[in-house]
Amino acid sequence: MGENATTAEHNGPLGSHVQPETEEVLEQRALTSTLNSLLVYGKAAHYNLTKPRLAALSRLSSRHRELLTPFYTDHLAAVDRAIERNAEFLMLVARYGANEFEAPQDLREWEGATSFQIDQARSSVKQIYRDWSAEGAAERDACYGRVIRELNNLYSRERRSEVRVLVPGAGLGRLAYDIACEGYVSQGNEFSFHMLILSNFLLNHTTSENQFTIYPFLHTFSHTSTAANQIRAIQIPDKCPATFHISTASNFSFTAGSFTEIYANIEDEADKWDVITTVFFLDTAHNVLEYIDVISQGLKNSDGTGYWVNFGPLLYHFEEEQNSSGVAVANDADRQDGISIELPLDYLIAVIENCGFVFEKLETGIKTTYAADERAMGTWVFDSVFWVARKRKSGE
Repeated sequence: MGENATTAEHNGPLGSHVQPETEEVLEQRALTSTLNSLLVYGKAAHYNLTKPRLAALSRLSSRHRELLTPFYTDHLAAVDRAIERNAEFLMLVARYGANEFEAPQDLREWEGATSFQIDQARSSVKQIYRDWSAEGAAERDACYGRVIRELNNLYSRERRSEVRVLVPGAGLGRLAYDIACEGYVSQGNEFSFHMLILSNFLLNHTTSENQFTIYPFLHTFSHTSTAANQIRAIQIPDKCPATFHISTASNFSFTAGSFTEIYANIEDEADKWDVITTVFFLDTAHNVLEYIDVISQGLKNSDGTGYWVNFGPLLYHFEEEQNSSGVAVANDADRQDGISIELPLDYLIAVIENCGFVFEKLETGIKTTYAADERAMGTWVFDSVFWVARKRKSGE
């Protein structure tokens, strides 16, 4: 995509509580283990999906095996073939990612992938479907579209080239990219190496629409109406950044690393943001109050025109981790990663108002799905909240 789609900074998705030498080593391990999870996706998927089902089939009575033969074994063979197609795509992404992020060329120097990282690689396939396929358009419109329509209500087309919009938790980059396509100065920020590697590939190394085929629904056998639905193919990307025109007046960039570390304590008003938009992001915080502080610090407030546009549920990501971890160490007060602060929406709204925001729009109970299979017999539905909050100007 040239200069409009670059990785502007690479501060690395790690904290700042270790010595620089150790931090570099840890970051390299995190990078290479993520790359490895993409490489071993196929082997892991065969092992976890089809192998145990074939083993279960062999333990059935001969009558039950006959009832399932040949269509069940044929379906498992089709799942295996779809796994291979996904694996080919992810291996291509890993090769580009290793080059872009300067991983060691010798794979023996790479850290092994954890089971958690392999699960992330698997879930990433569904996120690609959500963000970069035609079939994901309806789900994107419910959240990304709502945000973009609000931005366009706030700013005329003539003004947009001067409006700076920050998108923390940018994931695979689609929202930040679409905002840039509307003419705004847009910057995405992401912490996860899986998202950084995949977004870099999708934004910078695809050359045509529908260039690749993935199979995002093969990973679950539940809530499946037909065998064909489980292994149906999805083409990506529906919009190719290499060929789709971005206004020459706009600017699109991406930063890698912790939102709270990169964007905290911005002192120069010129470096602050007109809009910070958070979509399915607030509940990723260990401490949501820290997110609120950084958003407040990052927005312009000299004239009361800094806006926070938010959409999403409150599915706090670290609640279960805290429930099972016991009491935090008392002398570890500076660390945020050992805690989880989960506020109900009414408390959250009150805190945001106390931090200097005025809610100009607030909608609750918006039915939303996330990377859902529209043909599945069951799916998770969120009651999401949408708001536009203006930061009060100094002295207001």
